[in-house]
Amino acid sequence: MKFNYDLEFKNNSNNNFWKQNTPLIEYCETLGINVPHYCYHKNLSISGNCRMCLVELKNSPKPIVSCAMNAKSCLANGDIHTNSSLVKKARENVLEFLLLNHPLDCPICDQGGECDLQDQSLFFGLAKKRFYSFKRVVLDKNIGPIVKTVMTRCIHCTRCVRFAAEIAGIEDIGMFGRGLHSEIGTYVEKVFQSELSGNVIDLCPVGALTSKPYPFVNRNWELKNITSIDFSDGFGTPIQLFLKNNQVIKILPGYEKATYKTNWISDKTRFSFDGMFSPERIIYSFLDNNQKESFLNLSWQKLFKELFCTLYFQSHLLKHYFHPCSITICLNKNISLEVLNLLHILTHKHSFFKLRQSESSNLNIDLEENFLLNSSLDEAKLAASDTCVLLGVNPRYEGPKLNLKLKSRCLKGNFKTITIGSLFNLTFSNITLSSNIQILKSLVEGNNLFCQEFINSSNPVLISNAEIFRRGDAYGISSMIKSLIKHINLYSQTNGRSHLNILSSTLNDVGFANFDNLRTIKNKDFRNSAGIYFINSSFSTSNVKKLLNLKLLNFFQSYKHKNKLLITQGSSLEMSQLTNFKKSFDVTNHLHLPNTVFFENSGTYINTEGDINKVVKVITPLGQAKSDWQIIRKVFSYSKKIVFLTNFLKNSKIVFNSKNIHQFKSYVGFQYYAVSNLNNLTFQFVEKVTKFHLENLKFKPAQKKLFKSQLRFWLSDFYIDGKDINSKYSSTMIQCSKLSRLNNTNFKF
Repeated sequence: MKFNYDLEFKNNSNNNFWKQNTPLIEYCETLGINVPHYCYHKNLSISGNCRMCLVELKNSPKPIVSCAMNAKSCLANGDIHTNSSLVKKARENVLEFLLLNHPLDCPICDQGGECDLQDQSLFFGLAKKRFYSFKRVVLDKNIGPIVKTVMTRCIHCTRCVRFAAEIAGIEDIGMFGRGLHSEIGTYVEKVFQSELSGNVIDLCPVGALTSKPYPFVNRNWELKNITSIDFSDGFGTPIQLFLKNNQVIKILPGYEKATYKTNWISDKTRFSFDGMFSPERIIYSFLDNNQKESFLNLSWQKLFKELFCTLYFQSHLLKHYFHPCSITICLNKNISLEVLNLLHILTHKHSFFKLRQSESSNLNIDLEENFLLNSSLDEAKLAASDTCVLLGVNPRYEGPKLNLKLKSRCLKGNFKTITIGSLFNLTFSNITLSSNIQILKSLVEGNNLFCQEFINSSNPVLISNAEIFRRGDAYGISSMIKSLIKHINLYSQTNGRSHLNILSSTLNDVGFANFDNLRTIKNKDFRNSAGIYFINSSFSTSNVKKLLNLKLLNFFQSYKHKNKLLITQGSSLEMSQLTNFKKSFDVTNHLHLPNTVFFENSGTYINTEGDINKVVKVITPLGQAKSDWQIIRKVFSYSKKIVFLTNFLKNSKIVFNSKNIHQFKSYVGFQYYAVSNLNNLTFQFVEKVTKFHLENLKFKPAQKKLFKSQLRFWLSDFYIDGKDINSKYSSTMIQCSKLSRLNNTNFKF
């Protein structure tokens, strides 16, 4: 921290009156004057109990606490001195009292090098010791697998207590005892069970709360800091990566350029990265041909030679039997836009390649507003709203960033949250109407008591997730939601037009929707395919798992294509599901192509708000792992040398290499623009964008049926479940999951 000793200011030296309503300590920071402090934090309430931020006010009998005083009232009374002899002496005395019982264990403390107590003791403390009595020792508390406690170092700033109560909404931590016997803890032995518990590590100004999974690993000055984005949900929150020796050591919150703030991040964002580099990761290629010996550690040249020889012979054999065949490529929505674009070019080059997505989606992607989180994170729009409806979504675990915004708005008052779905603890007050989707029908028909609340509400916000549109009655739900929004725009007090806000479950859901609406993989794809190519797809996804179980039960007829080829491209494999898949679908040849993980790859993603996030490679890939772009690019180069008989569309002109990259500007380097900001100069060498308007259908659409089943929460476990494929292999997340399941069950062993 940089301290300024010389600057002082008077009440008539600055005319920024908008700053004067803030605390005095924050007003000083806007002028470049850094006042030392421990308990004060911009995003927490004011406690004023560390007394380190004392300043001198003219005509005041004693120093004042700058974090608890309003800048406007202080400036009206006279001059303020931040570096006078009185202030220096007061800071020395405060630091002397704070260090009375503090242990001298800085060489073994994980906070060393980034400890506020160290820095401020050096700048403002005394050089001699006057206390020779016995020091107090406090027993450490076990508050879970995330936070390690050394409570003897605690200076009682209460930042963790205020964070638990105000931000996390879990009032498990508090201060008990009086005087010399006061402690911070849970009073009874329990775990600090919150999805945001890791943020207290960053909040603690001393070494009392540190990272439990990585003790005694590094010093802060040894690490390299690189900016990246969060991979665990659909927001792509900025994060800071700290690297050492080609390894990710820790992850901290990044700086949000749009809001000029540092965000809170979830425990999954902070600690699940070790799943990328777990012992279960496969970093070498192999070929399994159902013989006694499998070929391990094949070179990429031999691997691609084996792959295309197999494809070539299958192509000729199936052509001989007059059986058209295809290679079905099954995708996960976590891949980047560059890889998706290149795969699209591959399907145009060779017609026997078919692109499919691993999970179903019946979401209408005609307009951008149908799959974006339109207005939920806009503070101005949230402030103007007094009602929020959550349809089958739990923002606490699906999008902690969204949940914090809603909680902040709820604490300001005059805000009602209505949920339709399972019962959730959102850490703020909410009303659950029903868990059945039929409640939507009663709302649209006006047969529900809450319809009157809609009429009296102003700018209501509707939020749902992408998972609700994977149901069989997704079209019926979509039509009901459209009717509900139409009634809201007609009868409620809205400024503008209301939209449905869709919360994405993966990092690139919106990117997929912007690109194309790919078909979902089905049984007919397995039946008509000579090979299946999985890219970052798990066999445990709901759709693939359902097809696998039905095939094991002999629900489907036998396939006409025997001796199928299975290609898996990923960093891990689920061996039990893989064995069942090979047995069910008559797989004879299995090739595994090891690819890179998120931090070993570069790419472009579009988050749930429609913002473009570009990620760069920060560490070198391990073993034989290559990026998805490199692997698909090699498929292009090898396919040029072979003539496939099953390639009905001979697109010989589509050749992708570095020389003709400018011919594929529509596939690489996408640029997305908000429609409201388009003008004639947006695309200089492209035709003007034609305006369009929406019209109601002249005929009555068919009635869509709604199922009577309940809206169940799709995320069974926040820590190890979800759309990212790495958290289930994280040792820290597995410990958190076990503890969470133990605390949330009625059966105690």
